[in-house]
Amino acid sequence: MDVILLAAGNGTRTRLGYPKQFMKIKGKPIFIYSLEIFSAIPEIDQLIITCNPDCLDVYKKYIDMYHIPNVVYSIGGETRQESVSKAMSYVKTDRVLIHEAARPLISKEFVAEILNTEMADAIIPTIPVKFTVVQGTDVMTGELNRSFLHNVQLPQLFKTSVLKDVHEKAIADNYQATEDGMMAFHYGYVVKLVKGRESNIKITTQLDIEMVNRLLNL
Repeated sequence: MDVILLAAGNGTRTRLGYPKQFMKIKGKPIFIYSLEIFSAIPEIDQLIITCNPDCLDVYKKYIDMYHIPNVVYSIGGETRQESVSKAMSYVKTDRVLIHEAARPLISKEFVAEILNTEMADAIIPTIPVKFTVVQGTDVMTGELNRSFLHNVQLPQLFKTSVLKDVHEKAIADNYQATEDGMMAFHYGYVVKLVKGRESNIKITTQLDIEMVNRLLNL
């Protein structure tokens, strides 16, 4: 199967002054961590990486440096959703895995669990919400039962036909979602939930950077 690695962002929330996918932890850019894991899994064919067009030479430099094979470069879009949609034109397999460069702490074992799950239209890892969640802005307007709430993680596995269909429909409907599992559910597909990992942190803030540094140095 093919992999789409989302790595075209600017990383403004991390306040690094440069795209966070190039941030180094233990001397290695974070987007390389995921590529090394995926390239070591026999079931995976192409590694399709969405790129910031202003930094294409930087991606290529590091991918050559770390000898990552079977990489295809796809220029990112204005939004995450557009980046996935553009990358889909390079997918040649009947299943596709989507991951994001900002989650460098995946393992071969974790990916294997997702790949070996009985297939649905989509398979997404989640972890239970630990804290009380309420609705509201200035005042509380409602409460939510956290027993049924989950934080969504990546990588996510899709039937390629499903992912293409939901992106085509989203373009036609001008529908915007924050991630692809939500899009699949929105358009009536079966989205199976599997157990995520607490360590599968998405680097968004300086605190996340510190936590990932600690975990990689254990």
